[in-house]
Amino acid sequence: MVNVGIVGCGGIMRGCHIPILAKMSNVRIVAFCDVEMGKAKELAQQYKANAYADYREMLSRERLDAVFIAVPPYAHGFEVEVVEKGVHVFIEKPVALDLDTARRVETAIRKAGVMNSVGYMWRYLDTTDRALEVLKESGPVALVEGHYIDPFWFSPGHWWLSRGKGGGQVVEQATHVFDLARFLAGDVERVYGEFDYSLIGKYAPGADVEDCSITVLKFKNGAIGVITATCISRNTYNFTDLKILADKAVLEHGGHRGFLRVYRHNSIEEFRQTVNPYALEDEVFIRAVEKGDTSKIRSTYGDAVKTLEVTLAANESNRTHKPVELRL
Repeated sequence: MVNVGIVGCGGIMRGCHIPILAKMSNVRIVAFCDVEMGKAKELAQQYKANAYADYREMLSRERLDAVFIAVPPYAHGFEVEVVEKGVHVFIEKPVALDLDTARRVETAIRKAGVMNSVGYMWRYLDTTDRALEVLKESGPVALVEGHYIDPFWFSPGHWWLSRGKGGGQVVEQATHVFDLARFLAGDVERVYGEFDYSLIGKYAPGADVEDCSITVLKFKNGAIGVITATCISRNTYNFTDLKILADKAVLEHGGHRGFLRVYRHNSIEEFRQTVNPYALEDEVFIRAVEKGDTSKIRSTYGDAVKTLEVTLAANESNRTHKPVELRL
């Protein structure tokens, strides 16, 4: 049995990871930790586990093989203490609010030699598998176009509304599109971003995150791209996608919508998602903890840091009104 602790008992854990882990025959959830003790106690009672408000106490009292972590971006950094105890980590995106924190955790993970995975679940879709296959036979990528279009849903006082806590729309939400662009089209070497803030105050007075953004990307392989994101939309116009124009085909990846369309001359193919990517990423990580085999993990912590670097560069470019060159 793999003994698992949970740090952060919010929506993504409750809606996805905890129910999946609870159904796995080789997993025992032994502890829940949240700064809001009531959340931890509620889940601990439901799953017959222990509850903690302090992760340090959880680490000292429990015999843990792995910890699943889902906390707001500003709360990261404590992972260093987790991995230094030899505990394997699954971390929800984004992995930090700044590169210094992310690289400090990355160094600690490398030194500890623990299994690590980050929750970029779109990488585990079978539509993504098919996209990779098509791109191998379709020649070089020329153009990438992505969207993260979301209606406003945040409650007053939510951490997401503060750039100092969440990083903004690009860093915290649209990160999935940026990551998929990197996974399918390759690493990015230059970023230019333009953001707008004109409507966010209407929805959330005092918020300082962008309500709309356009980020231009120059890929290392020569391709160019643009990713558009917003939290000011309608619930009737709400979607994610990534389009890739290659030499011999055009791909349209539906992201959350679970489809892939492949356009060739005189033909259009459509593939539908048949797997639960959240379940698959959890199963792959648990298997890695059991067997010591990381070959099936599709987003290591180090790779997720590269995605964070791209999104933080978009923030920096918007601030300075200049392109930002990335460290490759």
